[in-house]
Amino acid sequence: MQKNTIIIFLFLFVFNAFAQNKIKIDSLIQALKTNTSEKEKVDTYNLLARQYSNNDSVQTFYYANQAVKIAKKINYHKGILKSYSEIAWVTMILGNPEKAINLNQKSISIAKKTKHLSSEARAYNQIGTANNYLGNSVQALEFYFKALKIYKQLKDKLMISGCYHNIAITYRDLSNYDKALEYHYENLKIQEDLNDINEISSTYSDIGGIYSENGNYDKALEYQFKALRIQEQLKDDTMLTHIFHNIAGAYCYQEKYIEALNYGFKSIEIAKKIGWEDVMGTLYNTIGVIYKQQNDFDNALEYHVKSLETSKIREQDLVAANYINIGEIYLFKQNHKKALEYLQQGLLISKKIKNISQEATTLNIIGEVYWELGNHQQAKEYLTKGIQYAKEINYPSAIRNGSEILAKVQKSLGNHKAALESYELYHATYDSLLGQEKTKQISQLQIQYETEKKEQEIKNLAQQASIQRLELKQANFNKTIFAIVSIVLVLVGLVLYLINRQKRLALKQRAQDIEQNLLRVQMNPHFIFNAMTSIQDYMNQGNAKQAGIYLVKFSKLIRQVLDNSRSEFINLDQEINMLDNYLSIQNLKREHPFDFEIKVDENIITEEIAIPPMFAQPFIENAIEHGIVNIEKDAMITISFSLKEQNHLELKIFDNGSGIKNVMPAKQKDHTSHATKITKERIDLYRKMQKKHIAFDIQNLSKGTQVTFNLPYQYV
Repeated sequence: MQKNTIIIFLFLFVFNAFAQNKIKIDSLIQALKTNTSEKEKVDTYNLLARQYSNNDSVQTFYYANQAVKIAKKINYHKGILKSYSEIAWVTMILGNPEKAINLNQKSISIAKKTKHLSSEARAYNQIGTANNYLGNSVQALEFYFKALKIYKQLKDKLMISGCYHNIAITYRDLSNYDKALEYHYENLKIQEDLNDINEISSTYSDIGGIYSENGNYDKALEYQFKALRIQEQLKDDTMLTHIFHNIAGAYCYQEKYIEALNYGFKSIEIAKKIGWEDVMGTLYNTIGVIYKQQNDFDNALEYHVKSLETSKIREQDLVAANYINIGEIYLFKQNHKKALEYLQQGLLISKKIKNISQEATTLNIIGEVYWELGNHQQAKEYLTKGIQYAKEINYPSAIRNGSEILAKVQKSLGNHKAALESYELYHATYDSLLGQEKTKQISQLQIQYETEKKEQEIKNLAQQASIQRLELKQANFNKTIFAIVSIVLVLVGLVLYLINRQKRLALKQRAQDIEQNLLRVQMNPHFIFNAMTSIQDYMNQGNAKQAGIYLVKFSKLIRQVLDNSRSEFINLDQEINMLDNYLSIQNLKREHPFDFEIKVDENIITEEIAIPPMFAQPFIENAIEHGIVNIEKDAMITISFSLKEQNHLELKIFDNGSGIKNVMPAKQKDHTSHATKITKERIDLYRKMQKKHIAFDIQNLSKGTQVTFNLPYQYV
């Protein structure tokens, strides 16, 4: 059963909180009570309408209409245009973008007659946004570019920045990520020129969101944390909510669900604190998506229902996403009646807002429900339509998911030719998607390998040249010494130099030997052979999905081992991710699978702490191969990280086997000694090179073995 989760992670707009406008509103109302001119009254009424525009539509309409009455009376065109703009904006966010477009067209007509360029540009910009609400992204771009042209003519940098933002967001909606990034980076240049730190932070977060959608999660988190560092200084709770939410999305895409939930709940906490009700639906939806990806369907259902209850009328895309997600959750829970009820609601809204990709996904899920109910004719109709829509917009994952189920439906109906066609379509699309992913991964690994190889060659040549220069310099110095001091002193100096040089070379050679030994322990041929054989078994059994998952894990593990073996310190979250990959692969096709758990002290922020890498793995391997090898049920390996005093982090590896002394024959003891020997050599070398202390201890418990390390750490 495929998960067709509709994920909405990014905000198009960040509205100001009402409390921030209170002082200005009071002063404007006070100004109306003074003896001001009619023109000043119009401007004040329009300013009041603007202050209420995102919080109180009734007050916005009231003050804008008051402004229009007076402006028409005194023939004040600029005031009329501003009033229409405020009315159109509120009309749109209340869920009537068509009427908002008509009002803005009226404003354009007046602005052209009175040659008021800024009002004309503002109306074009709002029409673009209204088209985005309607799902007409191509038309939205047309009007945004019209507005941009005028603002460039007026040299209004602030409004040019706003247009760049809207254009970038629209290109993102069209999945044209290159263009979206291009306009975000153009926007950054203007914001830096304006020294608008808050907007720079917002753009960083939006760029991070695009990298998330494009699959570049490391880059996504880099920009999200750039944004976060700025907001930790500015302490803008609205932006912090926005950024924490986007970080949660990036972690969810990376399948780091614990981190995703952590940041997702942080965003909810801040939004509740500032009373930002408009965004709660989106935040709850994200938590629901994360729980759903974890297969925690009860919690997922709770938060999607919360999202549905708090979603505003204008957030039709979010309402549809919640209906679809709830429907799919009920499908997983085998409540087909409820599933159909919610899915049909989601389909209806998706059609209304012309979200074809969402329609295709929903039609496929409904088809799957009817397939499980045994209503094959209905299943065929929905799946056929879903595949058709997916083909129209070139949505391969929906084509793959729909055709896989349709092949089964056609076969059950006795339509063997049609079943074969659907099956061939499924495999063609699946192979295409898998091929693209594998080609991308292999290409990235090849490029990475070649780049690192060349860098190492350049580094070696540079080191040789440096050594030659040093030796030449020393030779010249020795000649001077020969002219000044006696031959004996020169010989003594030369001997001391050679001894010191030999020690350095010996230490360097020892470090290389230990690194090679560690790599052999980490990725021994037996382990690689078993992993590749297990992946091959999945492929032979036709389970290409599992094969693809573990192939990705295996390639990541190889890359992590190669990278980390060269580093003196790595981020704790990288170490945890590597151990998780290693344990998952070790569990592949195992006769007696084991459970494992990686615990992290709640006071540890894994992205901010770096530790020496790969001390745990040799002892984890010992636990798997010797400690729990004879346990057929409930075998458990626990790895924990906790902070200790004096800048040390405690790492514990525990297994519930029979213990070292009870079960290990002589040959296996030698293997354990080998791992212990390498660890001691690494610790000794680390002490000499880094002048820092590492301690470790192996305890034979009544049931199992525990290895404890005290590792130094540093903040990144």
